[in-house]
Amino acid sequence: MNRRSGYRGVVFDLDGTLVDSYEALARSVNFARAQTGYGQATIKSFVGDGLEKLLERAFDDGSVPPEAKSLFENHYDSICCEESRMLDEVEETVASLYAAGFSMAVCTNKPTFFSRKILDFLGIGRYFEAIVGPDLAGARKPDPRHVRYAQEATGCSPEETLFVGDMLIDIEAARNAGLDIAVIPTGSTEASILRGAHADYFLEKFSDISVIVHARGDGR
Repeated sequence: MNRRSGYRGVVFDLDGTLVDSYEALARSVNFARAQTGYGQATIKSFVGDGLEKLLERAFDDGSVPPEAKSLFENHYDSICCEESRMLDEVEETVASLYAAGFSMAVCTNKPTFFSRKILDFLGIGRYFEAIVGPDLAGARKPDPRHVRYAQEATGCSPEETLFVGDMLIDIEAARNAGLDIAVIPTGSTEASILRGAHADYFLEKFSDISVIVHARGDGR
């Protein structure tokens, strides 16, 4: 599609786009399961729609024990930083975009507190005008209000802002909010699915973002 020029802002998804925190999520979900009488579960395909949906999917019958959320949150808070890592080329790409004057934000269905904590620990939180979880926006992706909250924090219009994500929900969210969307297969969604989902850009590697925004950045 590639229909716009003049990108000035970039909004990023978090998990699977900027960082890999699946190990921390899995350990904390399985801690909550173990403490409530359940066995181990594989949860990677459950991630992306927020904490409540994650827990609903992680418990076999969909009936989440009342204490599961606090068990998860307390455990995750203790390990989320050490068990999360930046994905390839993220640090240098985000730093170079910041140095070039692009305005950036994060739009994630993970709670804001955990998202900020992880990005600050990894050393890149300072590059973002806002880190926006659903608790801050009052809505969650694919609701356009969530994306617009992050986009407005960049000071850029929807037409000037590129959204970058790794899941079909990110494409839907960007479309709902009127943003162009670039996808990268570094999360839980297979490359073949993302290629067929009609995003504006398919990224072979994270640093491709720089090529796109500079090429379409009105001579930036």
